[in-house]
Amino acid sequence: MKKISILGLCLLTAGAAVAQKQLVKEVERNMKANAGAYPEEVKKLAPAFTDAETKDDAYTWFVAGKGAFNFYDQQSVFAQMGKDVKKNQLGNSIIEGYEYFSKALPLDTIVDEKGKVKTKYSKDIVKAIVSHHNDFNNAALYLWEAEDYAGAVKAWDLYISLPNDPVLAKGGMKAPADTLVAEVMYNMGIGNSLAQNNAGALQNFRDAIAKGYTKKNAFDYGIAAASQLQDMQAMSDIAEQAYALYGKEDSRYIGYMINNLIDKKEYAKADALIDRYIADDPNNPQLYFVKGVICDSEGNSDAAMEQFKKALSLDENNANALMQYGYKLYQKACDLDQNEGGGLNNAQYQEFRNTKVDPLLKEAAGYLEKAYQIDDTMSDARQVLRSIYYSLNDEENLKRVEAM
Repeated sequence: MKKISILGLCLLTAGAAVAQKQLVKEVERNMKANAGAYPEEVKKLAPAFTDAETKDDAYTWFVAGKGAFNFYDQQSVFAQMGKDVKKNQLGNSIIEGYEYFSKALPLDTIVDEKGKVKTKYSKDIVKAIVSHHNDFNNAALYLWEAEDYAGAVKAWDLYISLPNDPVLAKGGMKAPADTLVAEVMYNMGIGNSLAQNNAGALQNFRDAIAKGYTKKNAFDYGIAAASQLQDMQAMSDIAEQAYALYGKEDSRYIGYMINNLIDKKEYAKADALIDRYIADDPNNPQLYFVKGVICDSEGNSDAAMEQFKKALSLDENNANALMQYGYKLYQKACDLDQNEGGGLNNAQYQEFRNTKVDPLLKEAAGYLEKAYQIDDTMSDARQVLRSIYYSLNDEENLKRVEAM
């Protein structure tokens, strides 16, 4: 068995370290000669990113970051000239460059012979990031066009968060105006929604609203994101903010608030809240519909019907009130049949059906037919109609409803 000398091992190790450092220099030369070579050249640095002799060297990460930024500069010019570029690759390059620079900065320390700590690359890194601040916003737009919505969100997040870094702020980076930041946060919410990141989207929309973005869509999309997460409290919180601005034109917001209270069985709070809104807007039919839902949740069916009827007196085409009032009539007929129809002979039962049960069913059908005519997405109305016509032995209408 041959012996391997300690000296031989040291030489091999030193040789490997030199090879990695030479690799970094070679990649730097290649990218300097051709900025467009970055995507392929940076792959060559993979060993240097993990090798013990180069992974903790600021120069390794500085070279990668500089190559990424130079690539972005070149390709963005090409894009502006109308040349064919890979927009996903273009947008991501500046994000990658920032990440490489971020790894270089904490490693960039040099101790001279007097023991003084200096930096070699930090000044250039900070200058590069600061001068490219607006390009993170541009990169987000490139990524959006490439339908890389998660990437766009990441670029926008850097655009609005980088000015908070004291090192970059000292280097001259200025925060965008609050109005622009709010709009960017809103765009991030849309991007996260498209990327199926509902938690991120919800936070983005909340942040945008808090920053002053109060267009109706911000509230609606925020509620939609919260709905996907089944976060009723978040839906209620956003709806409460929206109602103060848009409650007159969209009464659905009160519904989200009330549903949250009903879900928690806080009926007294729900009653107090809806009564306050009714007092402020007594001719709003949707508010009476919501009050009917509260009454129904409390088990007070008669009071619920009274409120649904009140809503219809103000708006005869309120599909929700039509649906619920018709359904309550159907329930009333079913309860009557079950509670009073037993123990009767055939003749008595037929008389009972003709005079008490069937009229209620027919009345219910009228409301439900109208509700479905106004809003054909109300599948529940169609299902109850099917049951009604089956109970009435109305084969013609039963076939018609089943064919809807």
